[in-house]
Amino acid sequence: MLENIKSKKITGKKIRTNNNKINEIISLWKEVPDLGLSGDIYAVYFNYESDFRGDFDFLIGSESSDLNDFVNIKDGKYMVWTADSPDAVGAVWHEIWNTELDRVYESDFEIYSQDGSIKIYIGII
Repeated sequence: MLENIKSKKITGKKIRTNNNKINEIISLWKEVPDLGLSGDIYAVYFNYESDFRGDFDFLIGSESSDLNDFVNIKDGKYMVWTADSPDAVGAVWHEIWNTELDRVYESDFEIYSQDGSIKIYIGII
């Protein structure tokens, strides 16, 4: 599915990592209960060194957080995938990496909605 997204500011906690350092990403997820986030939870990938194989910034946050780190999700066109559960997110990412897309590598994100749904947004040209 294709969606046009308006820019939004997400505040939370950020790390610099890559997809070969999954333990760093998992460690940040383990901190979520202590971050005091409310509403939908966003996991944002941005400031890419190159593509999904290089380093990137990874932030977990929300639109209403008062934490110091932030990112502005870029407005534009996004392809949207859904995951059935948090455990399925990794498999969806593998599907995305193996799909031919004209990605912009500016901001990609996951939304963990309060209703339990999970969507992954990939910025495209």
